[in-house]
Amino acid sequence: MRIHLLKLTITLSLGILFTIYSFNGSTVRAFSSGPDPSNTGAPGESTCASCHGGGPTGGTLSISGLPANYSPNQEVTLTVSLSQANRGRYGFQLTAIDDSGKRAGDLTTNDNRTQLRVNDVLGNQRQYIEHTAAGNAPSSPGQGSWTFKWKAPAQSVGRVTFYFAGNAANGDFLQTGDTIYTNSQSVQPAAMLASLATVSAASFAPQTNPIAANQIVAGFGTGLAQNTTFPPASSTTLPTDLDGTSIGVKDSAGTERPAGLFFVSFGQVNYLIPQGTVNGPATITLRRNGVDTAQGASTVATLAPGLFTANSSGSGVPAAVLFRRRGMVDTFESVAELNTTTNMLDPKELDLGPEGDLVVLVAFGTGISNISSLSGASATIGGQNAQVIAVVPAPGFEGLQQINIIIPRSLMGAGIVDVVFTADTVQANTVKIRIK
Repeated sequence: MRIHLLKLTITLSLGILFTIYSFNGSTVRAFSSGPDPSNTGAPGESTCASCHGGGPTGGTLSISGLPANYSPNQEVTLTVSLSQANRGRYGFQLTAIDDSGKRAGDLTTNDNRTQLRVNDVLGNQRQYIEHTAAGNAPSSPGQGSWTFKWKAPAQSVGRVTFYFAGNAANGDFLQTGDTIYTNSQSVQPAAMLASLATVSAASFAPQTNPIAANQIVAGFGTGLAQNTTFPPASSTTLPTDLDGTSIGVKDSAGTERPAGLFFVSFGQVNYLIPQGTVNGPATITLRRNGVDTAQGASTVATLAPGLFTANSSGSGVPAAVLFRRRGMVDTFESVAELNTTTNMLDPKELDLGPEGDLVVLVAFGTGISNISSLSGASATIGGQNAQVIAVVPAPGFEGLQQINIIIPRSLMGAGIVDVVFTADTVQANTVKIRIK
């Protein structure tokens, strides 16, 4: 009886040892639910051949969807495919690194066939995407494929190389009888684009300020066009190409729309932010003869009011006229005059006239077309409330709005005063007039 018990104890002990070894020993290791990280064959890594092998050859491992060149933050959909007939299961692992071995960009899973892992290799953290337990099943006869996304780094990191390994397995969930393939493919950054800084063509507020749909803006850079070119006088709408120069505005929803052009030159392009551009971050790309040449980023908001000025600087005298109604007679007067000493435009002294004259400042602005209503418009002149009686599209000019503001008679003798216009709580640049 004691002998039988001893035999039973030895048998159970060996069984326990075998069970432990089967969980921890490499000879029976099989990663049906995805391998450990760092088995792509990238520098400093092994491949799945460290555990698997002995199977037939003749298969192919490939990647598709990579662009010829990548741009900052560009997102692409990639597919890794492993083809070999008469295989029961398929697996893969991929990483994307730069030439220094650092992680390059972000991998994102697309479905339950893939999963993400991270690991440190040679002092650098790398990201991996690989198959799941559900993802090792064939995607079609004789093939396993996995689709996922890669987002390029926010700025160029030079060459990016995708290292990937695949396992065409016989499906017995052991390491023998499987075939390992490795591959790599690199992409270079797109040519560096010149900078394009976009601001309101009226206020010239800093580039960090928002712009709005249907706003006239100015883009500054170098090499923006070969010649200074304006649309033909016969044009009834703004062209989207002048002298081979065009601009696309890509909004936060990913839709790019062509911009209408007012004029193009080597260092400046004035254009219209397309109507329908969605609020949020926007990428603005200038192209010459269809080739990306300059690019910049802006933030689009519902309103970005700006008033045009007579000296095209965003400050000083407004680009405006004075409307006067005296009895049944309407007249228009200038609000600016040339200072022959400084050769600058100064505020012209405005006479509010006798009691009964209606005197209206007719100013012009942009970035205002999406105002909620006339009641959303307000103004002050010399710190006093001034009634805004109209905010309407200026006839014959795309993106331009006309703002009519009654000048209070209580300002007679005030001299040079500030004019402040606000659209739905968003304030425009301050301009100045002079009241006699």
